[in-house]
Amino acid sequence: MGRYARWRQVVEAQGRRLHDALRQVDEPDPLTGPPPSLNRLDALVEGFVAGQPVRWSLGGAPRPLPEAVDVAAYRIIEEALTDACRHAPGAAVAVRLRYDDQGITIEVRDDGAPPVEGAARAGGGLPAVRRRVERVGGTLNAGPNPDGGFTVRAFLPAPEEAVS
Repeated sequence: MGRYARWRQVVEAQGRRLHDALRQVDEPDPLTGPPPSLNRLDALVEGFVAGQPVRWSLGGAPRPLPEAVDVAAYRIIEEALTDACRHAPGAAVAVRLRYDDQGITIEVRDDGAPPVEGAARAGGGLPAVRRRVERVGGTLNAGPNPDGGFTVRAFLPAPEEAVS
């Protein structure tokens, strides 16, 4: 790495540390925007609608979730939508959220072409989703659908009594 590149890294790191030190803990970071949350799901879906028909539905009664579960749910949906755009461009995508007294189930399904024999979706998306799900004690099922397309289904535990 050249001298200039190293100097630039040091200056950028110092700038980030200074920014973090000056920012109040409870205020949103203006550089990254509000934190990810299912409360912002409309905006996330709208960001994908331009190139991909996406619809979402909700089951059960929405309720507050622990922050780790809320962020994980948002990021799982974000990654699944990104993968659908990358691997099934133009395919319709359905996002379903289902709340119950034990947690939340997330399903993201695209209706892309049937899988090609022996082909797999490459990239780091599914491993990242799996880590997020495991971090909050959930379960994940993801894979091609027999009739075409791909489904990501996650359950994230969040018993009602855990969020008071």
